[in-house]
This record gives sequence, structure tokens and C-alpha cells, in this order.
Amino acid sequence: MPRPMRIRLLRAPSLSRISFSFIVHSLSLSKAPLGVRAVGKGAPIVGLTILVDPESGRPNVWQYLGGCWIVDKRGVLRGGEWSVHADKSHGARHWIFAGGMLTLLAIVTRMATYGHPDLHVDEAFYFAAGVEVAQGAVPFVDVWDRKPPGHFMLFAALAMISNCFVTYQIAATLFAAATAIAIYTIARRLVSPWQASLGGVIYLLSICLFHGQGGQSPIFYNLFMASAAAALLAASTALNRRRGQALVAAAMLLAGIAITIKTTAVFEAIWFGIFAALLQVRSSGLGAVSLRRIIGWIVLGALPTLLFAAWYAASGYWDEYWTAMVLSNLRKPVEETGNLSRLAILVMMLLPLLAASSVAMVRIAGLEKGFFAGWLAAAVIGFVSVPAFYLHYTLPLLVPLCALTPVALGLPRLGATLLGTAAVTPALFYSFFDFADTRKAQAAMTVLLEAVERSEGDGPVLIYHGPPLLYTLSGTKFPTPLAFPNHLHSAAERNVSHIDTLSEVRRLLALDPATIVDRKTAATNTQTATLVRSYARENCRVLASEPMMKGWDIEVVVHGDCKAPAPK
Repeated sequence: MPRPMRIRLLRAPSLSRISFSFIVHSLSLSKAPLGVRAVGKGAPIVGLTILVDPESGRPNVWQYLGGCWIVDKRGVLRGGEWSVHADKSHGARHWIFAGGMLTLLAIVTRMATYGHPDLHVDEAFYFAAGVEVAQGAVPFVDVWDRKPPGHFMLFAALAMISNCFVTYQIAATLFAAATAIAIYTIARRLVSPWQASLGGVIYLLSICLFHGQGGQSPIFYNLFMASAAAALLAASTALNRRRGQALVAAAMLLAGIAITIKTTAVFEAIWFGIFAALLQVRSSGLGAVSLRRIIGWIVLGALPTLLFAAWYAASGYWDEYWTAMVLSNLRKPVEETGNLSRLAILVMMLLPLLAASSVAMVRIAGLEKGFFAGWLAAAVIGFVSVPAFYLHYTLPLLVPLCALTPVALGLPRLGATLLGTAAVTPALFYSFFDFADTRKAQAAMTVLLEAVERSEGDGPVLIYHGPPLLYTLSGTKFPTPLAFPNHLHSAAERNVSHIDTLSEVRRLLALDPATIVDRKTAATNTQTATLVRSYARENCRVLASEPMMKGWDIEVVVHGDCKAPAPK
């Protein structure tokens, strides 16, 4: 007699318009030893004990605990999973509607920023660097930053489409929409379609609150992590079939690509690998086949990084690569001020999502519960691994939180309150339709650009502390690999690269720059600030001064018509 299997079952959404795909063959109560009772459609079933010959079903059925089992009034046991429907056209309609709605919402929530030239100094530099790389610059050699090479390649690909910076903003919109759709796909395993769509909606609203209204790196790599998570969960019910193995392989490769865009994604990628390995061992034991598969998945996850590393080693740039990827992160000091206050603010802003996800974790069980617990823990580790706690550092956390929180709607009043608060909070603290700010920034950038272009002199343009997009807009090449202004003016960035910062600034000033762009604000690297500002004061005149930097309105000054200093 087959061994009884106890399966915890979740409340099904309304079955009036949902057709479940069969995980096992339909079994009549009169033909199989099933210790069950007949219930109406949609009724909750918890702790049901089922006696079924394992050979009559698929091998992985007993490992799938996150779906549901339904016994209809005719006494037929049917198995189903939320994300797959027997009625393909009906499931496709749900997906098309959700995808279209989320894409439209992504456009609406971000369209006011299209054309804004200074949303954030980071992303402005990313695109300017992408233009340089598209024109032949080698990351870490000709243009330096700690971002992995995949990040440079992504923005270089966008620059190849067009060197107009709006390109990256449109691409970021498409990536954000696709990530929201992936979140919807994950949540569909747990809740009904309309509830799952709320996860995508809250994601699109929340990323704007956390400085993700533009092209910060998580806006791009979140798509790869969300897609990897969706693929892993889909593979969990078919691990020993070709489809399941292909999905796991795709998940590992997607996670590996994410690591080449942002290094901190490695923690989530490691958890995805552990989860896949646990599924494999649970399914087939720790034999030779399982070991081969697990090793193959590790190789796939590491492959994108290994390919980049091999190229740099073969090209003679290993020292630059190793310094950027490893040593620079060890050299950079932890910021001493503001960390805890920023962390407290972030936690307060995340409270509705944190509360809803806590409720959701109580309500789910089995495979999904373990997966989400590990995913959230890995995302938190990635978050605290760089303890500066700026708003955009929170963006990776939003993917697992938004995929999980719709489950809280199982408690209608509490869940609706928490998700409603999470959806409304961004509108209270972020202006989604601030077209005036974009027009103001465009006008200011035009004034600065005209000043740079009319500045006379044969020397280079040096942006010491200002919008790096001026390099691209003026058609000027980077005069230094340290073109990201923070590398020149911030004490925290002093000598973290393979280039000595003070020596590099002296070299730049020896080129007799014709134009220097600076901000009217303190620079923490006092050594370089003294040199650059003394040069500008003694040899240049002010051609323009405009407030820039979204949310701060700090004056950007163009010192132009610089004359070469008299020889000493």
C-alpha cells in the first residue's frame, strides 16, 4: 500500500473563471484509495492526507507544496498550479492584459523625467561612459569605475543605438516594465491574476520613490534576477524533465549576467544556486547525475564573469580589472556620517512592504516559503554589504518584497490596508508629473553647454565637480579615466583605483584645460580641490552659473577662456 503523503494546501482563488492544469491524472474516489472528502470549489483545504500510488502520478508531484489540490463535487481529485492553465487562451489573456497595463504604468510614472539631463550623477556618468566605450574605450583602462564590465557593455549597447541620453531613460522604462511583469509571473504562483498584478504596480510606483525613476543599475539587473526567480519556481515542478533543466540553466545564466552589472547581485545568485541544488538533491538524491547538474549550474552562473576576466587577462589588463573588481572595494572607507540616519529613513519608507511581506510569509508554506525566505535574506545581505544606505541601494529589495506582498490579501482587511499604504506612499513623497523640473534642468544644461562650447582655448574640458553628461553633449572626450567627478573630488574615492588621484589631477592641470566645470559646494578631497579651484580662480573667468542636480539645486559653474599659467 502506498505511503500516505501529507500536503499543506492553500486557499484557492475563485475557481469560477480559472481552469487548472493537471499535475497528475484525474483520479476518481471510487478507483483510488484516497482518504479525502469532497468539498465545493474554492473551499480551503488544509493538511489533507492523500493515499496515491506514486507510479500513477508524475515523480515531482510530492515535492510541489505551493500549489493546490481541489476535490470537486463529483469526487475527482484535481491538481493545479496557479501559473499554468489548461485554458491556454484564458491564461494568455490575463498575461497580455497585465503586461500591457504594467508597461503603460511604467511609461506614465516615468514620462515626466524623459529628457531630464541630471536625474542623478551616477546614471549620467553611466551613459557618458557608454558613449566612450561604444567609441572604443576599454572599461577600467580608459574609463574607470567599480561597476562590473557588463554594466559598461549595457550602456555602450544603448549608446550604439543613439548617443542621445534619452535612450537610456527609454530603455530603463522598458526594463522596469519587464521586471514588473516578471514579478507578476512570480506572484501568480501564489495568488489570483489581479492580486499578482498589484505586485507589479507597487514595484513601478516604489522604484520612483527610491530614486529609480531613471537608469540606476538595479533598474536593469533587477530584470535578470526577477526572471531567474520566475524560472526557478517554474522549474520546481518539472525538475527531472528537459523543460525543468532548461529553466534552471536559464536561471543560473541570468543570475550570472546580473552579477556582471552589479557585483552585490552575487548574494542573490548564490541563494538561487543553493535552492536549485536543494531541489535537485531532494528530487534525485546526491548521486553522480545530481553532482554533474549542480556543477554545470555553478559554471553557468560564473560563466559571464569568467569570460570578462579571461578577456582582461588575455589583453594584458588584469591588474586594472582586479583592482576595479576587488581591491577598490576593499580600499574604499565606510562613510562615517549619516549612515544610520539614512538606514532609519529607508526602513520607515519600506514599512508597508515589510509588514505585508511578513504577513505573506506566515500564509505561504512549503517550497515557496523556503525560496522567499532565502531570497529576502540574500537581498538584505547585498543591501548591507555596502553600508552607505542611499535610497537607490534599496531597489534590489523591492523585487522579492513586491512579488511576495500580494499574498497578504488573503487577509482582506489587513492586506488591503498594507498594500494600499504601500501603493499610496510613493505618491505622497514623489512627484510623478513634475514636467517643470525637467524643463528647468534642460534650460540650465543648455546654458552650461553653450558656455562650454564658446569657451576659448586649446586645452581639454575638465569636469571636476559637475554633470558628466556635459562631456557627451559637447562632443568632448574624457580627459582622464577618472571622469566620474566623485573620483576627483571625494575623499572616500581617493586612490581607490590603480591611479593616484592627486598625481592625476596634477597631470590634468598640466594640460592647461580651457574649461573647468565645478559646483559651489565643498569637496572632501581638499588636496585636489585646492589645486583645481586655485587654477580656475587664477586663470579662468566665469562664463555661466546654473543650479543643477535634481532635488538639491547646487550651482554649477563653468570656468572658461582659461589661459595657460605663466611658467614658474
